[in-house]
Amino acid sequence: MAADIRALTGVRGVAAVIIVVYHFGDVQLSTGGTASYFRIPFGYLIVDLFFMLSGFVMALTYRDAFEDLTLSKFATFMLKRVARLYPAYFVIGLFYIAKIAAGLSGENLEMYSAWDWMGNLLMMTGWGLYIFPVIGVAWAASAEMGSYLLLPILMAFTLRKSTPTCAIAVLAALLAIYAVSISGRGSSGPLDVVNGNSFYPLLRAVAGFALGLAIFRFAGVIDRLSMAMQDALVIGILIAIVAIGSFSVSDLPMYLLFIPLVAVLSRDGRIAQALFGNALVYRLGIISYSIYLIHPLFVSFAVRTWRHFGETELVYIAAAFICFAIIWGLSELSYRFVEMPGRKAIVGWFGPDRTRAAG
Repeated sequence: MAADIRALTGVRGVAAVIIVVYHFGDVQLSTGGTASYFRIPFGYLIVDLFFMLSGFVMALTYRDAFEDLTLSKFATFMLKRVARLYPAYFVIGLFYIAKIAAGLSGENLEMYSAWDWMGNLLMMTGWGLYIFPVIGVAWAASAEMGSYLLLPILMAFTLRKSTPTCAIAVLAALLAIYAVSISGRGSSGPLDVVNGNSFYPLLRAVAGFALGLAIFRFAGVIDRLSMAMQDALVIGILIAIVAIGSFSVSDLPMYLLFIPLVAVLSRDGRIAQALFGNALVYRLGIISYSIYLIHPLFVSFAVRTWRHFGETELVYIAAAFICFAIIWGLSELSYRFVEMPGRKAIVGWFGPDRTRAAG
């Protein structure tokens, strides 16, 4: 299997765009209530797709390294994961703090306790530790970081043990997702559980990771299908997702459809390549993490513009599209000048090669 599966990278880009549109979708009316201009049913589930994709990629990248795992190897793994997530999280977080300090977010810095600042600095807002986040959407990156800490255990049960044991692990992950859905803590839907006052967001991430690992183990069965059947499967799953989004009252069916979607996209077939592996979508996938972190900064600016110019649909759509263009441009800059240099710097400063050289 190729080290870089373009369709899986590209689908991250599509997912990032969907969640941006989802978060720009509803605006608070001056007279009370909301107006919906971009309706994405169950748009919050895109985060769960990210978790499954991350689990699959971790299996693809580290399945051999984790077979004979030592503390040193795991420390190197975690260093690389921190280097991947932390630089953009930290730098973009400074812009959120500046926005709060300027009085443009509806919050104030006095709302944050010393515990909140420490938890945000250490990227633990998604661990159920009652930490008020600076970057609201960063709970997902935090929960992903927590999932990395559990990855050796998750890999042991999903990749290296027997098929029945893996099946039990999958069942446990599905039961965990069901527990999240019935917790009553969802905001926009049963699975939209993001508040850091419970362990459910972390459980949501860990379950998605476990499913992603299991998808890697069993996705090879799709290779038995002809290319035409694989192409039809991609189209059929996407149509089913749209249909469920349009007519279903439950978010669980769409969640379950992400499992075969990741599996079939992992084979990088013709339709998968055409839809998600093309140059534009693939590039969006490359910068998707920065897109995800940056986009909430601009929702309030679109709303302020809308209110200033008369609260019409045309004004909001125009303001939103201007924000989309700015988010795209800033995400490119973040990837080139923050994510990549930051990753190299952290690995260079703290990596095992530097440690051996110092010794």
